[in-house]
Amino acid sequence: MFQGYTFLIIKSIDLDDKEAARLESILSKYHATKVYTKDEFDNSINYFDPPSVTHIVTSSIDFIEYSQAQKSMIPIVTPEWVHNSLEQSTLLPIKSYNPNPDYFFRNCFVCCADNLPQGDKELIYAAVQAFGGNYLDVLSKYTTHLIAMDMTNEKSIIASSLIHDPNCKDPVMNIKIVLPHWIDHCLILGRKIDEEKYVLPDSDSFDMNASNQASELMNEIKNDFRVPILDDSVPKPSEEDSFKGVDFFNGKRFYICSDFNLSQRSANSVKALIEKLGGDIVTSYSENIDIYLGKYRNGEAYQRSRQSKRIIIANLQWLYSILVTKKWVLPLNSNILYYPIPSKHVDGFANLKISISNYSGDSRAYLSKLITLMGATFTKTLTRENDFLVCAKADGKKYDAAVSKWIGMDGKPEVQIVNHMWLEDCFIEWVKLDHTDAKYTNFGNSGLGMEPYIGGAHLDVDKLDGPSEDNGNVTGNVDDSMSEDESTQSRKLVCPAPLANVKREVTSSGDLKKFADKPANENDDVISIHTPSNGTPDISAEIYSPKTPTDLGEGTVFNSRYGGRSAAKKAAAKLHDNMSDLNAYLEMSKSSKKMKTYMSELENTVNGKRKQLQETNDYTGSTTSDTDAKRLRTDECSIVAIMTGCEQDIELSKSDYTKLQSIGIKVITDLSKHTPNTLIAPKILRTEKFLRSLSKVDRIVHPSYIVDVLSNAENNGDTMSLYRIDDYALDKVNPSAKTDLGVKSLQALLSKCNTRGHLFDGISLNLSKNLNGGIEIISRILQDHGLKEYEEVPVTLTKKTSICSCIYKDKPVSILIANKTKDAKLVASFKKGYSNGVVLSWDWCVKSIFAMELQNFDKFEI
Repeated sequence: MFQGYTFLIIKSIDLDDKEAARLESILSKYHATKVYTKDEFDNSINYFDPPSVTHIVTSSIDFIEYSQAQKSMIPIVTPEWVHNSLEQSTLLPIKSYNPNPDYFFRNCFVCCADNLPQGDKELIYAAVQAFGGNYLDVLSKYTTHLIAMDMTNEKSIIASSLIHDPNCKDPVMNIKIVLPHWIDHCLILGRKIDEEKYVLPDSDSFDMNASNQASELMNEIKNDFRVPILDDSVPKPSEEDSFKGVDFFNGKRFYICSDFNLSQRSANSVKALIEKLGGDIVTSYSENIDIYLGKYRNGEAYQRSRQSKRIIIANLQWLYSILVTKKWVLPLNSNILYYPIPSKHVDGFANLKISISNYSGDSRAYLSKLITLMGATFTKTLTRENDFLVCAKADGKKYDAAVSKWIGMDGKPEVQIVNHMWLEDCFIEWVKLDHTDAKYTNFGNSGLGMEPYIGGAHLDVDKLDGPSEDNGNVTGNVDDSMSEDESTQSRKLVCPAPLANVKREVTSSGDLKKFADKPANENDDVISIHTPSNGTPDISAEIYSPKTPTDLGEGTVFNSRYGGRSAAKKAAAKLHDNMSDLNAYLEMSKSSKKMKTYMSELENTVNGKRKQLQETNDYTGSTTSDTDAKRLRTDECSIVAIMTGCEQDIELSKSDYTKLQSIGIKVITDLSKHTPNTLIAPKILRTEKFLRSLSKVDRIVHPSYIVDVLSNAENNGDTMSLYRIDDYALDKVNPSAKTDLGVKSLQALLSKCNTRGHLFDGISLNLSKNLNGGIEIISRILQDHGLKEYEEVPVTLTKKTSICSCIYKDKPVSILIANKTKDAKLVASFKKGYSNGVVLSWDWCVKSIFAMELQNFDKFEI
């Protein structure tokens, strides 16, 4: 697991001799290259003079190597990282184990809603990363916090549809949806504060419309933390605040350029932080300012600041770095990412694809940022389509593939291999430099490689005046901050296998048990072999992510697995796809197959099949494809199924859809085009598809049915006869489903022909605009279950508000479905204005659908 890494263990009061010896034994046993040990107070030797280690294990930050390790982005972790990684048989995210208390976001993995302003997203992600957290711009099983201003965006809808399980170890089930004010206030106070009052949809602490009505912050915010920021109160300071003692900005006058494109709320947040640190914000530029903060190297204010020898020019990342390190370093003497960038990409970088290998922790995120800012595409994977591989040392699966697998007609590798210095120098000069220079092809003489030397580059003041064209295309990488820990550097060899070859079993709890063989050999890079259309096998490190299929029955192209009714649905589908891609990869990374042997066998198989295919083509003059199987029409399929919540259990490729339809199983994605008779889900869900499908389907089955059918689709002409679909009924595979639905039998529920699709016949409902998910989705669900009339009710009742009523149990009644937390005023005015009014939570609708019978009001009244 620790092969190729050199460790330094720092002994202290919290990490004694006994624990140090234990750690050394573990690291050595699992193939660490070298393990050094020293006391934190021992200054007689400095392991960064010259750099000698790739990782530091410590419970303290008071040792001579700390500052240099921090600057060089060397991973610094607590002993728990070693023990927990060993326990889980995989290297865990490094940032979560940083011993520095100033990294107060270290246990946070953040995602932003797509309807937040782009500048706000970049600001949030930069702040989270600077203070020890991680981010990914799609929902994933890592996500701990979704930052959103409302519950109507697609990511909030997805996150809120996941049923909270306090016993669930998978964080994707327990995402906190919080207002961006939480990030703002954490930064202002310099510590992580309780999220409770910021959580959506239960937050009642803020005026959600205030962002457009914000007034100037009061000048004395640093002395009175009850002063409103956008009408929101910042918690009072405490002894835990980590910015105490940071006085570098006292009396400094800041000018913040508008090119950050921040919302008023974010701008006020930055203003509050600077003023708390003793600085002053000036709203109009003059030569009297001390610090210019901007994103790009253009504009009159930037040029005038460049001409001054006194004004400090930097960006917000530099500001955050000062707060984290509590050390004053000028931007030009520190990280090259702490200075504004040119607004035009580097010529020649636009079409480049660049991958990285053998760089750990923050250094990987740093290099990916350089790549994207210069205009190239950073790929976590390596294929022959890549132009460059940035390597720390001449070792690893990616390196071996680049030097030996993809050789051009000239006998030279098609993928160019360089060290990180090529990227840094290109960034400094903002020019694509000659990559063949010996400086860039040196990978060190020891097992350490070049990684310990990263981060030492500085900007050249004479080369700052690059292109000034403002094309607005240069942006930060807001896709993710994941280093090797979360993405490509799992210390297990992963090879995405064809679905039919994946061993899956159903456990007694109804979960799919995957890859249950002996643990694999540990390796540095994740690679797989596949054969593209040209017949040449490639090696890649790709997350297994089959392409979205076409609608096999109608010849039209699906934009997603989840239908294409609108741009919003396409966006939601993309979120689902990205999340399932990552989850699929994570599951793959837990494979316990003997992957090294598998790789060899797979390569031989691919080469053999390629040879056989070529011989067949030579003889027949044609090509074959697994998508040529005859597909039955939809009306010829005995099973028309819709899937929901199956992303972690199964991914269907285009050929999978074809195979299924050829044997009589049509998988649809859009309820508006076809009526399903089968719902496929791993458990009881509250998603739109699940709730709507209950009005239509005859059965609910576990996704293991599709897995098993596909495993024999090519080997048996009558596959469906081998697997009785009734044996895969959800309540048989997952017995807790009946309890979750509150019924004795799923089949008995679905057999209620008189009720199904007619549950809300004769009922009229008033729907609050504050309902989670939005009126559009809510109304579709209710209409599929028979609702004929509804009124959309605004948050404030007026005389003109239209309210519908109905007869329920022989009495006239006006029913309002409302949000318990957000609709307090609406509920009060509704009850006051309508003597026959009843206010119910959305749960009444859900529980009625689950039981296929209208429930009593008592338990659901607000």
